[in-house]
Amino acid sequence: MSASEFIVKFFDKKYENLSFEELCKAPVSAISGISESDAADLKKAFGIDTVEELATNKYVLLAQGISCFSKSSGQILDKKFESAEFEELRKKSVSAVSGISESDAVLLKRAFGIDTIQELAENKYVMAAQFVTALASLAKILGVSL
Repeated sequence: MSASEFIVKFFDKKYENLSFEELCKAPVSAISGISESDAADLKKAFGIDTVEELATNKYVLLAQGISCFSKSSGQILDKKFESAEFEELRKKSVSAVSGISESDAVLLKRAFGIDTIQELAENKYVMAAQFVTALASLAKILGVSL
């Protein structure tokens, strides 16, 4: 998939001609499938306004770290430290993450259908936002426009 095909697939039509850097600054509702109501829920729960803020949100990043650790715990920990508890972390409610309240969890459920840490970590809207943000950063480093 080319960069332009990605933008067409994951962003609303009015944002299709923007650069990745401009997409980072676009409202989170620019991502196809995120309604204004969903965006309002993200704003209320985590103060997220833009695509870049979704990509770099500390709770999203914590969920991704926990999920990654949980999936890999049997491979990274010595046998005497292994625990099924670690492997189950990613299946816990997002409200298990320090700083995500039960009301925030309700807002995430309403906006994205998210219940678990793993679902937040692997959410397609989060991934699209992180992809755009990474490409914008790369373009800046390389001094090119993508």
